[in-house]
Amino acid sequence: MQRITTKRIFFVTGERGCGKSTFLAALMQKYALQPSGFITKREAPPESAVYMHQVVAGTARYRYTTGNKVGICPQQKPVGFAPIFDIFGVMCLKQAEESVLASLNSGCSGMGRTETAPQQVSFPVILMDELGFMEAEAEHFFRTVCALFSNPRYYIIGAVKPRGTRFLPVLEQMPEAAVFHLTLQNRDELYAQLERAQNFPAFLHTVGERQ
Repeated sequence: MQRITTKRIFFVTGERGCGKSTFLAALMQKYALQPSGFITKREAPPESAVYMHQVVAGTARYRYTTGNKVGICPQQKPVGFAPIFDIFGVMCLKQAEESVLASLNSGCSGMGRTETAPQQVSFPVILMDELGFMEAEAEHFFRTVCALFSNPRYYIIGAVKPRGTRFLPVLEQMPEAAVFHLTLQNRDELYAQLERAQNFPAFLHTVGERQ
Protein backbone atom coordinates (compact mmCIF):
# COMPACT_ATOMS: atom_id res chain seq x y z
CA MET A 1 0.00 0.00 0.00
CA GLN A 2 1.37 3.41 -0.99
CA ARG A 3 1.97 5.71 1.93
CA ILE A 4 0.22 9.08 1.69
CA THR A 5 2.35 11.99 2.86
CA THR A 6 0.55 15.02 4.25
CA LYS A 7 1.54 18.20 2.45
CA ARG A 8 2.67 21.09 4.62
CA ILE A 9 4.76 23.14 2.16
CA PHE A 10 3.48 24.99 -0.91
CA PHE A 11 5.71 26.82 -3.37
CA VAL A 12 4.80 28.37 -6.68
CA THR A 13 7.43 28.72 -9.40
CA GLY A 14 7.41 30.19 -12.88
CA GLU A 15 8.79 32.89 -15.10
CA ARG A 16 8.88 36.50 -14.02
CA GLY A 17 5.49 38.16 -14.48
CA CYS A 18 3.41 34.99 -14.29
CA GLY A 19 1.82 36.06 -11.00
CA LYS A 20 3.61 34.10 -8.27
CA SER A 21 3.42 36.74 -5.54
CA THR A 22 -0.09 37.74 -6.62
CA PHE A 23 -1.28 34.18 -6.11
CA LEU A 24 0.39 33.95 -2.71
CA ALA A 25 -1.48 37.11 -1.70
CA ALA A 26 -4.76 35.52 -2.82
CA LEU A 27 -3.91 32.35 -0.90
CA MET A 28 -3.24 34.29 2.29
CA GLN A 29 -6.43 36.31 1.91
CA LYS A 30 -8.62 33.26 1.22
CA TYR A 31 -7.53 31.37 4.32
CA ALA A 32 -6.82 34.37 6.57
CA LEU A 33 -3.16 33.38 6.83
CA GLN A 34 -0.92 35.79 8.72
CA PRO A 35 2.56 34.48 7.98
CA SER A 36 5.92 35.62 9.23
CA GLY A 37 9.07 35.53 7.13
CA PHE A 38 10.16 37.76 4.27
CA ILE A 39 9.34 39.20 0.86
CA THR A 40 11.82 40.54 -1.68
CA LYS A 41 11.04 43.49 -3.93
CA ARG A 42 12.96 44.74 -6.94
CA GLU A 43 12.99 48.52 -7.17
CA ALA A 44 12.47 50.29 -10.47
CA PRO A 45 15.38 51.94 -12.35
CA PRO A 46 17.56 53.85 -11.93
CA GLU A 47 18.31 52.05 -8.67
CA SER A 48 17.35 48.52 -9.80
CA ALA A 49 18.15 47.16 -6.35
CA VAL A 50 16.52 44.25 -4.56
CA TYR A 51 15.48 44.63 -0.93
CA MET A 52 14.35 41.96 1.51
CA HIS A 53 11.55 43.07 3.81
CA GLN A 54 10.64 41.29 7.02
CA VAL A 55 7.05 40.06 7.43
CA VAL A 56 5.63 39.68 10.94
CA ALA A 57 2.14 38.25 11.53
CA GLY A 58 1.06 39.11 8.01
CA THR A 59 2.44 42.66 7.98
CA ALA A 60 5.46 43.63 5.89
CA ARG A 61 7.96 46.01 7.48
CA TYR A 62 9.37 47.94 4.53
CA ARG A 63 12.91 49.24 4.92
CA TYR A 64 15.39 50.56 2.37
CA THR A 65 18.85 50.40 3.91
CA THR A 66 22.16 48.73 3.14
CA GLY A 67 21.33 46.24 5.88
CA ASN A 68 18.48 44.67 3.89
CA LYS A 69 19.66 45.39 0.33
CA VAL A 70 20.25 41.84 -0.89
CA GLY A 71 21.32 42.55 -4.46
CA ILE A 72 21.41 44.76 -7.53
CA CYS A 73 20.13 44.14 -11.03
CA PRO A 74 22.35 45.93 -13.55
CA GLN A 75 21.76 45.26 -17.24
CA GLN A 76 24.70 42.89 -17.43
CA LYS A 77 23.89 40.37 -14.68
CA PRO A 78 22.10 40.38 -11.30
CA VAL A 79 24.45 40.38 -8.33
CA GLY A 80 23.47 39.06 -4.92
CA PHE A 81 24.99 40.09 -1.59
CA ALA A 82 25.49 36.81 0.27
CA PRO A 83 26.42 38.42 3.63
CA ILE A 84 23.08 40.26 3.73
CA PHE A 85 21.18 37.02 3.13
CA ASP A 86 23.25 35.34 5.83
CA ILE A 87 22.59 38.10 8.37
CA PHE A 88 19.29 39.82 7.62
CA GLY A 89 17.67 36.91 5.80
CA VAL A 90 18.50 34.46 8.56
CA MET A 91 17.23 36.95 11.15
CA CYS A 92 13.88 37.15 9.35
CA LEU A 93 13.60 33.36 9.27
CA LYS A 94 14.66 32.91 12.89
CA GLN A 95 12.09 35.44 14.06
CA ALA A 96 9.46 33.76 11.89
CA GLU A 97 10.32 30.45 13.51
CA GLU A 98 10.02 31.99 16.97
CA SER A 99 6.61 33.43 16.04
CA VAL A 100 5.37 30.06 14.79
CA LEU A 101 6.64 28.22 17.85
CA ALA A 102 5.03 30.77 20.16
CA SER A 103 1.69 30.26 18.42
CA LEU A 104 2.00 26.48 18.50
CA ASN A 105 2.97 26.43 22.16
CA SER A 106 0.10 28.73 23.11
CA GLY A 107 -2.39 26.49 21.35
CA CYS A 108 -3.46 29.17 18.89
CA SER A 109 -2.94 27.02 15.84
CA GLY A 110 -6.09 26.35 13.84
CA MET A 111 -4.83 23.03 12.50
CA GLY A 112 -7.15 20.17 13.18
CA ARG A 113 -10.13 22.31 14.18
CA THR A 114 -13.53 21.57 12.73
CA GLU A 115 -15.42 24.85 12.98
CA THR A 116 -18.23 25.55 10.56
CA ALA A 117 -16.03 27.97 8.61
CA PRO A 118 -12.55 26.44 8.74
CA GLN A 119 -11.25 28.79 6.08
CA GLN A 120 -11.56 31.61 8.62
CA VAL A 121 -9.30 29.89 11.15
CA SER A 122 -5.79 31.29 11.09
CA PHE A 123 -2.70 29.32 11.98
CA PRO A 124 1.02 30.11 11.90
CA VAL A 125 2.78 29.88 8.56
CA ILE A 126 6.29 30.82 7.41
CA LEU A 127 6.53 32.91 4.22
CA MET A 128 9.51 32.90 1.81
CA ASP A 129 8.82 35.14 -1.20
CA GLU A 130 10.98 34.57 -3.01
CA LEU A 131 13.90 32.15 -3.14
CA GLY A 132 16.22 32.52 -6.12
CA PHE A 133 19.76 32.62 -7.43
CA MET A 134 21.03 35.80 -5.76
CA GLU A 135 21.61 33.85 -2.54
CA ALA A 136 23.61 31.10 -4.29
CA GLU A 137 26.67 31.71 -2.10
CA ALA A 138 24.79 32.42 1.13
CA GLU A 139 25.46 29.12 2.87
CA HIS A 140 24.05 30.07 6.27
CA PHE A 141 20.83 31.25 4.66
CA PHE A 142 20.59 28.06 2.58
CA ARG A 143 21.08 25.82 5.60
CA THR A 144 18.52 27.80 7.61
CA VAL A 145 15.91 27.48 4.87
CA CYS A 146 16.55 23.74 4.51
CA ALA A 147 16.29 23.24 8.28
CA LEU A 148 12.87 24.89 8.26
CA PHE A 149 11.81 22.75 5.29
CA SER A 150 12.74 19.58 7.16
CA ASN A 151 10.94 20.43 10.42
CA PRO A 152 7.60 18.55 10.36
CA ARG A 153 5.94 21.11 12.66
CA TYR A 154 6.09 23.97 10.16
CA TYR A 155 3.73 25.00 7.39
CA ILE A 156 5.58 27.03 4.76
CA ILE A 157 4.46 28.93 1.66
CA GLY A 158 6.55 30.81 -0.85
CA ALA A 159 7.77 31.43 -4.37
CA VAL A 160 10.93 30.08 -5.97
CA LYS A 161 12.62 30.92 -9.26
CA PRO A 162 12.37 28.19 -11.91
CA ARG A 163 16.09 27.91 -12.62
CA GLY A 164 19.53 28.75 -11.27
CA THR A 165 18.60 28.05 -7.66
CA ARG A 166 19.45 25.26 -5.25
CA PHE A 167 16.08 25.49 -3.54
CA LEU A 168 13.79 24.16 -6.28
CA PRO A 169 15.51 20.74 -6.55
CA VAL A 170 15.31 20.40 -2.76
CA LEU A 171 11.60 21.15 -2.77
CA GLU A 172 10.83 18.85 -5.69
CA GLN A 173 12.40 15.93 -3.84
CA MET A 174 10.39 16.47 -0.65
CA PRO A 175 7.22 14.36 -0.31
CA GLU A 176 5.80 17.00 2.06
CA ALA A 177 6.10 19.78 -0.52
CA ALA A 178 3.71 20.74 -3.32
CA VAL A 179 5.35 22.79 -6.09
CA PHE A 180 3.13 24.33 -8.76
CA HIS A 181 4.78 25.47 -12.00
CA LEU A 182 2.66 28.51 -12.80
CA THR A 183 2.17 29.79 -16.36
CA LEU A 184 -0.23 32.21 -17.97
CA GLN A 185 -1.98 29.18 -19.48
CA ASN A 186 -2.60 27.23 -16.24
CA ARG A 187 -3.12 30.16 -13.89
CA ASP A 188 -6.91 29.83 -13.98
CA GLU A 189 -6.58 26.17 -12.98
CA LEU A 190 -4.65 27.07 -9.83
CA TYR A 191 -7.13 29.77 -8.85
CA ALA A 192 -9.96 27.28 -9.39
CA GLN A 193 -8.29 24.87 -6.97
CA LEU A 194 -7.97 27.70 -4.47
CA GLU A 195 -11.65 28.55 -4.85
CA ARG A 196 -12.80 24.96 -4.32
CA ALA A 197 -10.66 24.08 -1.29
CA GLN A 198 -12.45 24.89 1.97
CA ASN A 199 -9.28 25.34 4.02
CA PHE A 200 -5.51 25.53 3.64
CA PRO A 201 -4.77 21.84 4.34
CA ALA A 202 -7.41 20.88 1.76
CA PHE A 203 -5.75 23.16 -0.79
CA LEU A 204 -2.36 21.57 -0.11
CA HIS A 205 -3.88 18.12 -0.56
CA THR A 206 -5.54 19.07 -3.85
CA VAL A 207 -2.42 20.64 -5.35
CA GLY A 208 -0.28 17.75 -4.14
CA GLU A 209 -2.55 15.19 -5.78
CA ARG A 210 -2.13 16.87 -9.17
CA GLN A 211 1.66 16.88 -9.12
